[in-house]
Amino acid sequence: MSPAISGAPFLILFLTLPLYISFSTAVHLPAEVPSFGLPGDNSPPTEKYWFSRLPNTPLPKALRDTLQPGYYPSVIRDFANGQNISVDDREKYGKHYDGADSHKKTAKTALPDSTIFYLYNDLHPGKKMKLLFTNSGTKVSFLPRRVAESIPFSSDKFPEILKYFSLQVNSEEAEIISDEIGYCESPNMEGEEKYCATSLESLIDFNVARLGQNVQVLSTEPGKKQEYTVSAKAEMRGEHKAAVCHKIRYPYAVHYCHVIEGTEVHVVPLIAADGAEVKAVTVCHLNTSAWSPHHMAFEVLKIKPGPAVCHFLATDTLIWVPKKDQDMTP
Repeated sequence: MSPAISGAPFLILFLTLPLYISFSTAVHLPAEVPSFGLPGDNSPPTEKYWFSRLPNTPLPKALRDTLQPGYYPSVIRDFANGQNISVDDREKYGKHYDGADSHKKTAKTALPDSTIFYLYNDLHPGKKMKLLFTNSGTKVSFLPRRVAESIPFSSDKFPEILKYFSLQVNSEEAEIISDEIGYCESPNMEGEEKYCATSLESLIDFNVARLGQNVQVLSTEPGKKQEYTVSAKAEMRGEHKAAVCHKIRYPYAVHYCHVIEGTEVHVVPLIAADGAEVKAVTVCHLNTSAWSPHHMAFEVLKIKPGPAVCHFLATDTLIWVPKKDQDMTP
């Protein structure tokens, strides 16, 4: 495995070892979405578009969970009720995010004895790691494409966005929206391409355009925090190129995607201390020399930039990889 330069301000260290998070929930509204007040067909997205573009790719459970007909977000009470920042949420923006001291302290306090980052050569049968497989904490659903495309999504339209959702400029919800749009608009690193998909259709279109239709879409299976042992050799998927899509904190389902080269994606079979079996997806960045020397990975591993660094993915993070003939869906 070799290290990857991972993206710019997002290095997308999509671990599955985040801190405890719970950011938003969804409430049930009529399917015609009257709160958005748009004419025409506003029916929620379904699996139909997925299989029209990806007929040979199973729909991941992490995406199926966002296709809840008639369920739309409540930004009034439920959008920003989380207290902590997950490693996944902050570290995914990587290279330019050095990590405030308070964030590092929070990470160590929340998961004092858990494996967050690990070195490439540590991925072998018999390796024991204490892991916590969590998700982004956001339970909001996709909006109909017509609705999503009608809502502004850019920093220069920030006042319009707040007005649309009836939010105060000094509210916690407004701060979260501003932060997430800012990450989406941050500069690309050399050789990196990123995109924030505001609908299921745009998520599919972006990834098919970059990786084609012969792809696998992987996600980590849920598992509670405990010690896990790598039970067999990890299976590499794809060919040193992948698109990683993180579900971000937003009033409706939005995925922060970036295409990364210089990475290896592996499906790792794990056996938990209580006997549970989990297949986890891990990503190894093969060249970390361009990362900030203050990145939390180097502090945790007590190394300098350069070596390959690996981490597991959150359970609602999606990783798209070109399919090889020998690849099998986990």
